[in-house]
Amino acid sequence: MVDALVLDGLARGTAIGGFAVIGAALAFSNQRSPARWVGAAFFITAICHVLANCQILQGRLGPVEHAIWLMSVAGSGMFWTFAVTLFGDDARLPPWRLIPPVITLIVGAIARASRGEARDALFVAYNLFVILLLLHAAFLIWRGWRGDLVEPRRRLRAPLMGAAAGYVLLTAIGDLSASLGEALPSLPVFQACVLAFLAISGALAFLRLDPVLLGVEAGPVAGRAARDASSLDGADPAALARLKRAMEEDQVWRREDLTVGALAEHLSLPEHRLRRLINGTLGHRNFAAFVNARRIDGAKAALGDPDQARKPVSSIAYDLGFGSLGPFNRAFKAATGMTPTAWRQNGASPIPDPLGET
Repeated sequence: MVDALVLDGLARGTAIGGFAVIGAALAFSNQRSPARWVGAAFFITAICHVLANCQILQGRLGPVEHAIWLMSVAGSGMFWTFAVTLFGDDARLPPWRLIPPVITLIVGAIARASRGEARDALFVAYNLFVILLLLHAAFLIWRGWRGDLVEPRRRLRAPLMGAAAGYVLLTAIGDLSASLGEALPSLPVFQACVLAFLAISGALAFLRLDPVLLGVEAGPVAGRAARDASSLDGADPAALARLKRAMEEDQVWRREDLTVGALAEHLSLPEHRLRRLINGTLGHRNFAAFVNARRIDGAKAALGDPDQARKPVSSIAYDLGFGSLGPFNRAFKAATGMTPTAWRQNGASPIPDPLGET
């Protein structure tokens, strides 16, 4: 038993060190991305999770133990927020993304203060919510893999998704066994070793890829600057001209099911070259954002056209390649700060060229 406690302590100490390095690197990063602050907050909760489950420290931290536990239960919600923010390339953090950690914190705190069947029911609800959150995060990471134009980050998606799913399974097994009164004695040690592995591998990945991981979607201005430095990126002027023709003359962005692979086939370009062209030369980190930039510009023009004043917003969205009105409204508001209806009522504004042309 002593050996198990020592191994548990060593593994958790390693995990704390790794998570602290990642959190500090994120907090002091020069990148202007909300992912740095969300990530730093998440790794603080991850450290608290490690401490809260440490066998050596159980019952020895006094009142501090309650604060550590509360931070720990918020960690699952913070993981969801961090994953969505890291792979979303948003320049600003939507406040609603902080709802999951707030919910996990509140439900966990109420469950800890409750007694009897109410306590058990609340913890079951908490664990189910956590599992759904992490499965949703894994789904979002997987779904965005194809459209991710940042190759090092794209390669990181599968290991991150696998690690998250594996740890959820491990935690679920532990909670299930505990609820049945058959707690597995070796599980905490195994959990600690998994956390240590995740911390070390995560530290190596984040420290090596920090500038790549923490960028934000560039947009037209940054795209123009990137294009001006195309000689440094090895840009192909002919390929760039074909891409411009496909977007402007052929208007391939109107296709609802357009993917980076389909666009590469349309241009007769290898997919990896097209990815490098859109990311390295035009400055876009996400294919959906690159395509939606054209669609939003088309929406602005249509909404400001007097001849289309009576055309329903939904029809405009479908004509531009959006599969439904919801994604169109969200994309339009994210780009302009206004709903399509409000934009139409307030009139149109000048539309920049997403490919950097003036």
